Amino acid sequence: MLLGVSQEAHPTARVSADRMVQERSAPTRTMRSHTDSLLAVAFFKDGRRVVTASHDKTLRICDMQRGSLVGGPFEGHKDYVRSVAVSPDDKQIASSGDDKAIIVWDVESKQMIFDPLEKHTGWVLSVCFSPDGKRLASGSHDKTIVVWDAKTGAILATIDGHNNSVWSVAFSPDGLKLASGSADHSIRIWRSDNAELLLKIDAHQHWIRSVVWSPDGQQLVSASFDKTVRFWSSDDGAQIGQPCTGYAYHSLAISSDGSFIATASDDKTLRLWSTKTHKLIGQVLEHAAWVRCVAISPNGEVLVSGDGEGKVLLCSIKNILEQYNAEEGILENEEARQQQLPFSEAQLRSYERNEEFLGNHGSPSNHSSEIDEDSDIDDVHSLFDIFTIQATLRDASITGILDTAEELLTQEIDADDNNYESYANRSIVRARRAEWKYALQDAVKSIAIQPSLLGYISKAIALCGNGQLWGAMEAFDLAFIFCNRDPIMVDLLLLIKAVSLFNANYHDEAMRRIKDLTTTYQHRNRFPCNVINSYLRAQLAIIDLKNGQYSEAADQFTASITGLFLHPTLLEPRLKIFTVLFGWDLDSLWETISQRQCDAFLLAGRVIEAVESFQYMMNMVNEAGKGSRIEWSTTRLHCALHRKGTRGCYCEQL
Repeated sequence: MLLGVSQEAHPTARVSADRMVQERSAPTRTMRSHTDSLLAVAFFKDGRRVVTASHDKTLRICDMQRGSLVGGPFEGHKDYVRSVAVSPDDKQIASSGDDKAIIVWDVESKQMIFDPLEKHTGWVLSVCFSPDGKRLASGSHDKTIVVWDAKTGAILATIDGHNNSVWSVAFSPDGLKLASGSADHSIRIWRSDNAELLLKIDAHQHWIRSVVWSPDGQQLVSASFDKTVRFWSSDDGAQIGQPCTGYAYHSLAISSDGSFIATASDDKTLRLWSTKTHKLIGQVLEHAAWVRCVAISPNGEVLVSGDGEGKVLLCSIKNILEQYNAEEGILENEEARQQQLPFSEAQLRSYERNEEFLGNHGSPSNHSSEIDEDSDIDDVHSLFDIFTIQATLRDASITGILDTAEELLTQEIDADDNNYESYANRSIVRARRAEWKYALQDAVKSIAIQPSLLGYISKAIALCGNGQLWGAMEAFDLAFIFCNRDPIMVDLLLLIKAVSLFNANYHDEAMRRIKDLTTTYQHRNRFPCNVINSYLRAQLAIIDLKNGQYSEAADQFTASITGLFLHPTLLEPRLKIFTVLFGWDLDSLWETISQRQCDAFLLAGRVIEAVESFQYMMNMVNEAGKGSRIEWSTTRLHCALHRKGTRGCYCEQL
């Protein structure tokens, strides 16, 4: 197998789709979706359906598992349709084209939601939804970018900064920035709320046809007619590594976990590239006609593309990726640690134990008797060492005595005013008590003395508490610098970022991020993500309870405990970092959710489900905990059953 070489260096690397199926066990399926050339394709979040756009002025929805058309044609455009995007909730489609218009469609009814949006004076070459689905951005041949209200069609901003056609627009994963790629050879990054220009990158020597963000928002990837794909730091615009080279590239897509990209070029081929090594993955896949669009499924296992004959090609790439990863050794932990971690040998050994428990304790088949408690305690300490969380804060978080922690940390600061770690730790204490102003002051002071991981995390948490979302996201972005691109630390920081957004009442955005992370975890361990998802869902359920939405609360609690799926004794101490940062009680998470679920079922009048929930809880808790649960059932569940007239049916079982 040829790895890390371009098509020009090895002409024999190109293979037909049929031969690729034979060599790689990569099943393909081809179907005709349009009567003319395909120009754009996008996956729905369900990973099964794709929407396609064509020269024939229409859009269609294909079910790739069934190999059939299930929606369309969507008729409304008066000329070629060049771009298409699916809303984050899969309920809407946005399309744009040479008629200078943008149309927002309702997927279910296949009708326009409102009249076509007409502001641009040239072809509309690109359109995209913001991550929360509330805004649209469009780039045009008229050199401008327009940001729209996706619900009303109102114009929110018009951005005039490029010197030539804008071929590609893309919101950052947090929705705070907008990137644009242009025929003027530049990439520009704008604030999405006020259109302020943040960064200009003179990126290529020819037109830029496609720009995408990495899932963590730290990089941009661009494809150009200068026969290169290049990687850029979204912080300062510095080029990262060597470019991927080949033919002129028309389209670019990045996987949900950010590990690889797919490109479509004018030589009728598709290529996969590693975002870590920038090497070619596997061999080149060839279309029968020129190909202008490519997309990757949410789970990263399927590639879909469209060609000049109106055909859609679906290719399973799971085996290709697995073989490449095995041969290249990309995921060798020892090599990554040696190159990336600037820790002492003692810290490194501690980190290795920490990585092991974060990666291997997510299986429902584990039992508490199989866990080495002393080892888990060491794991927690190693994580605290990496975050520079002091024993004063750690112990106070476990005991719940924050006043003493603040007093001791203040004494340390009085003794040494340059103790940046104590300032960052005291910021966390003050944030736990919702003293956001003072928490921010401490975080800023800590960073001024010595920038650090915990310093930027504490600043981000304080800014979220103050409602300063933009500044908080910038602080989190800077915190990523201290993760050394280690996947374990990056994943953990992404979870902390999502929780901070949730605590700032950006509930939908936080849950969207957790959902995206769950997709990313399909090739890794899901345990941390499942716990965080369960905790936040439980918080949403509690909000529903307070608002009198009892049935909705019961369903949320059910989703929470279903996603958790673990015996409660397995939750601690692996994620104690969230106890320290946010005051979470993970020790009793499972039992608290279970009991609240029973309460919600009772308040909603769903007594039978309450009984079933209670019985499941009793089967799961240990003998020591059954006494209090039986007492609870006597005062609540037992009485509710009698009120419902079910005497003699379930009471004897309780």
